[in-house]
Amino acid sequence: MPVDHWVLLSTDQAPAGWGEPVDYPRDMRHSLRTFLPDAVTGRHYGREQALPNGDFTISHRDLLAGDLDRITRLQPTRR
Repeated sequence: MPVDHWVLLSTDQAPAGWGEPVDYPRDMRHSLRTFLPDAVTGRHYGREQALPNGDFTISHRDLLAGDLDRITRLQPTRR
């Protein structure tokens, strides 16, 4: 199935300098801001790329290392 979307990832265990910083609106409530990440990393899937239905997955170790080539698709299974 053709796709066109971004997969954005973050972790509370990211070291300083990891990922791209996120700039939130100044008028955002502090109570909401505490739940959002300071930095994210991600990958775009599109340009007529076809992927099977499923979820994206990556190990936490690969995420921290910035190895986004390790993102895979986890396909649903029937029970």
